[in-house]
Amino acid sequence: MEKITAERVLAELAEIAFADLGAEPAPPVKVGDKLRALELIYKYLGLGDGAAAEEPVVIVDEAPTEQEVTP
Repeated sequence: MEKITAERVLAELAEIAFADLGAEPAPPVKVGDKLRALELIYKYLGLGDGAAAEEPVVIVDEAPTEQEVTP
């Protein structure tokens, strides 16, 4: 029997969370399964505890100016 590790559990959750429901043949995953897997990953990563909100956000504006676009 294989050892249960956090990495292995996360890998299994990721397979469920990111399964392509439109694939042929369709995987045996329901929308509710995907939502629950995403919720568990979200909680594991600490995204709901406010920690992610404390990280700075960097906005990069690399859009060309009008002078750069027109010849």
